[in-house]
Amino acid sequence: MARDLSPSCKRCRREGEKLFLKGERCLSEKCALSRRGAKERSRYSRRASAYALQLKEKQKLRLMYGMFESQFRRFFKMAAKRGNPAIGLLLLLERRLDNVVYRIGWAQSRPQARQMVRHGHIAVSGHKVDITSYLVKAADQIELRKPEGASAQERAELVDTTKLVPWLSADSGGKKAQIERLPAAEDVADIPINTQLVVGLYSK
Repeated sequence: MARDLSPSCKRCRREGEKLFLKGERCLSEKCALSRRGAKERSRYSRRASAYALQLKEKQKLRLMYGMFESQFRRFFKMAAKRGNPAIGLLLLLERRLDNVVYRIGWAQSRPQARQMVRHGHIAVSGHKVDITSYLVKAADQIELRKPEGASAQERAELVDTTKLVPWLSADSGGKKAQIERLPAAEDVADIPINTQLVVGLYSK
C-alpha cells in the first residue's frame, strides 16, 4: 500500500494549523509550527477562491486522519447516505479503529496508532483486527494484545480514564477499553474543521 512519506511538520506548516501528526511533540516547544509559524504565501498570490478554501479544509481533515483521497471519498459517500454528511463524516472518521486506539491513549499520534493496528497489536471483541479503517460498534471490547517493549506497556499504564472521550471507557490497567456508545454530534464539536466546506467541495 502506498504511504505518504512527506515530513509531518511541513504538512502542518503548509496548512497553517496543528494536525497533531507527531503526538506530544505537537504540544511541546519543539513544534515546528509554533517555532517557525505557517509557510508564508507570496505577496503576489491572489486571494484564495471559494474552491481553494474548500480544498484546504478537505486536505486538513484528510491529513489529520491519515487517509488517501480514494479512502476519504468513500467515507464521504457513506456519510452522505446516512443523513447530514457534514456531521456524519466526522462521526465515521472517529469510529475508525486507528483513531479509537489514539483516543484511548495507547498511541501518541494517529500515525503511531495505525502502525499498532497494522502490526496486529489490537483485538476487537476477542479477535485480532489489523485493518485501520475498521469501524467499531457500540459495546465492542478493544484490547491491547501483548504489548511489545517498554514503550507500549508504559502507554497502557498511563492511560487516564478520566480524560477519555465520553463514548469510551477503559479498565484500571489501561489494557482494555470498551465502546460505550457511538460518538454523537456533540463529541466532534471541538474538531477544528469546517465540514460544510468539505460538503460543498464534493457536492459540485
